[in-house]
Amino acid sequence: MAMFGLKKSKPTEGSELVLAYLEDAQRVRATVFVVDPKGREIPASLVAVTEERVTLGIQGRVMAEKGESVGLLFFLDGLRLKAAGKLLDLKTGTLIMELPSTVELAERRKKARARLNQREGATAIALTGLFEGIGLTGSIDNISEGGMCLKVGRAMNVKTQGPMHMGPNLLSAGEVFMVIKLSKLPKCPLIEVGGLASHVASEGGGLSVGIAFESGKESVLGPVKALVASRSGTLPTSVPPKARRPQEPKHEPAEPTIELAPPRPAPKKEPEPPPAEAPQPQAPPPVAVVEAAPEAAAAHPDAAHRGSALHRIKKRSRGVLLAMPEGPDREALVAFLAADGYGKLRVAATLTELLDLLDDVQLVFVDGGVAELQGLALASLLRQRLEGEATRVVLAEASVDAELVLGAQEMGVAQVLVKPYDLDPELLLMFEGHLGIG
Repeated sequence: MAMFGLKKSKPTEGSELVLAYLEDAQRVRATVFVVDPKGREIPASLVAVTEERVTLGIQGRVMAEKGESVGLLFFLDGLRLKAAGKLLDLKTGTLIMELPSTVELAERRKKARARLNQREGATAIALTGLFEGIGLTGSIDNISEGGMCLKVGRAMNVKTQGPMHMGPNLLSAGEVFMVIKLSKLPKCPLIEVGGLASHVASEGGGLSVGIAFESGKESVLGPVKALVASRSGTLPTSVPPKARRPQEPKHEPAEPTIELAPPRPAPKKEPEPPPAEAPQPQAPPPVAVVEAAPEAAAAHPDAAHRGSALHRIKKRSRGVLLAMPEGPDREALVAFLAADGYGKLRVAATLTELLDLLDDVQLVFVDGGVAELQGLALASLLRQRLEGEATRVVLAEASVDAELVLGAQEMGVAQVLVKPYDLDPELLLMFEGHLGIG
């Protein structure tokens, strides 16, 4: 019974639908844009969704004041959706808005579309002119009998055959394509039609161009109609119902900061006392000790340096923040680093904990991330928050490909570590290298 406080109201049915879509979009890391009052679309990522507000990481400047209405545009379940809410707070790289009251369809197409996998190899060439103008080549992301979305791989000047900068100003909506050639569509022959640009957008560092096919080409586009019919149903006229996923039980948060006492040197092994009946105890021959020292030095040539007082002081003074979910892996890594002498270890399992602990930290190790944000998306948010600071971010991922490595380099991630990694001297050397402990 709430005698001295207000009881938290239960979300309405409309709010439940909005939460279901936004929580799902956050889970699958859907493409999201913030739309400011002047209609400009700014790339963003969903950081946290609660029953009162939505927190986003933004990759540009939003021209809006507190209290103004800002929009959300996102792609989920093959649908283009929109929502709007009041702006609550705006900082560099972060935007907080109230939870939208409704979510609506924002489809540009009037007909159903089929999404294509890049492995299917469907490509297109679009030319604004045969002898001059702009030429685009790339992969077909999705298609309908009325148009398609082209992920541009290369843009060129048709007259000079030279490359052109692939930015949103490359061409404008309404520009006519004289020839559009569709190749390698599943179960379709080579198709040539005309069309015009319906929209141009920069998405994920690339260029996306929507193209509407010219009318009166139903017979030519018959195979495309059959392809779409085999892969998708009719286009919905309203937002389909969606239920929220069951929430995982909350656990008591672990102590975010682990302060450790300075490591004590291992006690030297004292020689065993001789038996009582021995009349004159003899000290063990010093030869064994003399012989053991060279062997240890040979096995660990930097042992003397790593065990020096200065080296230990540096470890105790460096702040390390582990962005990892609770579990045995995190406990094992904390114990491993603590045993090596690190005295300012901090751990975070939620975004709030992570942002609160960023002060006086020289290295952030992202392994799995936090509950609200994981992997490269979290590393990107950290680099935005740490812009201009010397703090390094290291990312650990189980699956590493060229796209991830290039994205990490672009975001300023110091290193990408392949999982599973061993708790061994090589890992310690990596930590020391990024912390400047020489």
